[in-house]
Amino acid sequence: MLMDGLFASLYRRLARRRTLLLIITLFLWLVSLAAFTRLELEENIAAMLPESGTASSDLRLLERAPFARKIIIDLTADASVSTDALIQAADRLAAELPRETFSRVVSGPDGEAGGNLVSAMLGVLPNLFSAADAERLSRELTPSAVRERVNDSYAALLAPEGWALKQLLRSDPLNLRQLALEKLRYLRLVPNAQLSDNHFVSSDRRHLLLLAETPLAVTDSAGAVALEDDFSTAARLVLPDGIKATFLSGHRYTLANATAVKADLWVVLGCSLSAIAAIFAIFLRRRQALWVFLTPVLVLTTAACAVALVYQPVSAITLGFGAVLLGISVDFAIHVYYALRHAVGDPAVALGKVARPLLFGGLTTIGGFAVLLLSDLPGQRQLAVFSVAGIVTALLLSLLVLPHLLPSGAVQIISAVPRRADRKRGGWLLVTVWFVLLLLCGWQARDIRFNGDLRALSLTPPELRQLETQLAQTWGGLHGQALVFSFGGGAEAALAANDRLFERLQTALPAERLVSLAPLLPALTSQAENRQRWNDFWTGEHGQQIVATLQEEATRLGFSAQAFVPFTERLTTAVAPVTLDFYRAAGFADAFAALLFTEDGVTRSLTLLPDSPPVLAALTTIESDPATRLVSPTCFRSEISAAIEDDFLRFITLAAVLIVTLLLLLFRDLRKVVLALVPVASGLLGMFGVMATLGVEFNLFNIIATILVIGLGVDYGIFMVCREDEKSDLGTGQAVFVSGLTTLAGFGALILGQHPALYSIGVSVLIGISVAIPAALLVVPVLSRRWLK
Repeated sequence: MLMDGLFASLYRRLARRRTLLLIITLFLWLVSLAAFTRLELEENIAAMLPESGTASSDLRLLERAPFARKIIIDLTADASVSTDALIQAADRLAAELPRETFSRVVSGPDGEAGGNLVSAMLGVLPNLFSAADAERLSRELTPSAVRERVNDSYAALLAPEGWALKQLLRSDPLNLRQLALEKLRYLRLVPNAQLSDNHFVSSDRRHLLLLAETPLAVTDSAGAVALEDDFSTAARLVLPDGIKATFLSGHRYTLANATAVKADLWVVLGCSLSAIAAIFAIFLRRRQALWVFLTPVLVLTTAACAVALVYQPVSAITLGFGAVLLGISVDFAIHVYYALRHAVGDPAVALGKVARPLLFGGLTTIGGFAVLLLSDLPGQRQLAVFSVAGIVTALLLSLLVLPHLLPSGAVQIISAVPRRADRKRGGWLLVTVWFVLLLLCGWQARDIRFNGDLRALSLTPPELRQLETQLAQTWGGLHGQALVFSFGGGAEAALAANDRLFERLQTALPAERLVSLAPLLPALTSQAENRQRWNDFWTGEHGQQIVATLQEEATRLGFSAQAFVPFTERLTTAVAPVTLDFYRAAGFADAFAALLFTEDGVTRSLTLLPDSPPVLAALTTIESDPATRLVSPTCFRSEISAAIEDDFLRFITLAAVLIVTLLLLLFRDLRKVVLALVPVASGLLGMFGVMATLGVEFNLFNIIATILVIGLGVDYGIFMVCREDEKSDLGTGQAVFVSGLTTLAGFGALILGQHPALYSIGVSVLIGISVAIPAALLVVPVLSRRWLK
């Protein structure tokens, strides 16, 4: 009763300074509003990833995938359009695209690539001569094979193109160049691409691929609009009939999500405001009651500023979840409104009576959100600060300020609570049905699945899904590949680790499934070993026998004794190590830049693999290397799913312990504690059971929804238990019912949204609160009459 007297006394003291109280409140809100408008927001999903695991760093590495930041442009031609016309159209489009949005457009390897590539690769072959190459030459270059290859060279010389090939055939009569050129297949970043006039074309020659870069950030939705407009304008201007073009980049997903969220907000806000207006018109009906709905506005700015004092920058996702807090803060104000409306005599006494359950409910809700401070996710820790500060603000406003803005006195208020449940007849039947339904929900809840796929939380429109499928079918798996990073303090260390990785991978996977620099740009130490192996091979018995056979066959066919001197001299001539500049000059600058890069002082060499279960299983069989790291979208999703499940179980356990402890301290009666927990237990079991039955997966956003159901459910239980225990009704049933309706109006409308994240929050809260409200209003009174006699 000490608390009753304290708040009654505070009310009387502040009533004498009402004007000053309101001026101070308005001033503080204006200050928080000004600070709110200056907040620095961070729109990065990394804030919702665990810090202790590898998820955050994996996401950063996934963003380094070759096509993660590229704009992929696909031109499609009708059957009536020739490949030359398609190439010309692509060149015109690449030239027309504005450099402000498309800073660089690539249609194939650099223009100088083709000319001397064959002889150049042949020249560096000793640096690339692996043990597998030596074994292959030993196996293939039998005397009969040498004879056949010399015959082929002879036939080529006699053909019309022979004169052009003369020098090449003198240098390589055994077609060793094929050995070097085959290594280029490890650079096939676009698996199904072929080269036509130095352009990437599909095997059916109906598609052409352009790769573009942009200075616009992927999260820049306004820039995404400009990107799409510029592309559409350029395509409309230069593409002839029969050719169409489209593009895929992260910007299109950003724009699609931003557009969907904006559209959803209009729908959701419209429905929510309409529903809340109806609630106001039916249950509150007083002009002064509008102050109740202004409370969340004051809470939002204050809580956001509190987060900014602790964390910089503030996650935009945290503010997005602020809607959760609004649903709780308005509940406190509604209870104060009903308590004052039911007051008989001094409103200070009524305020004192409602203060106790209000504070109890606020403390347990704070306890529920406070467990998020222990989260491994930075965004959830921000949300904990946001929620605790917001709830404290809501309590202060509801208990100290709002009572001076609301009317008081007993009036006729529409009863929103069915009184039938208060009667003995039928009460236990209701409890029995409720118990059976909870058992069924609990049984179904065992099947709920956790989904860590971040893409499932964003909207992918059908046209983008169709484009993804088309690109995958035409060009191969541009996205969704597993990445293995080999890293070191410099290029040499990274390439050495990459060589070790490639050697191990060859034992577990077919070579044609790898994209790697190792066969083309080994570390200098590996190149030295290769050169020594090359020298040993050609000075060894087998190599000498091959050369002797070549000379015999050359004499037989009438070649001069000097015909293949360039070849024999090449076998023993020392060559310089092959370098990155060699491949840049050969036209592979983009490919090598995608697979070898330095960031933050660490050089990484990238190997690409199919992100499939058989490949990932094969990787587990090779020896691990501390200088390499696998980043797989499949493994990434599994890790996030495990983190969600661990966090969920930890939060539920901690919140349960904390809330039960607080309830024991507040009620000091185990029976009352159990009764107060009836709504929250019902809400959670109902939510999990129905979600599992409907096949709705549990994701990152549902953790927050769970905390909300816990906070609101405990509040409902506390208010109802206090009403039954104290035998005094200050409109508690109506307040619980109306506050539940406002929550459903706010969150239930989210299920009308098209965006997966909004829908996910809406459906979980809608189910949980829809079960918690009847449990509080119908079940708790029946159980209370039996247990609190």
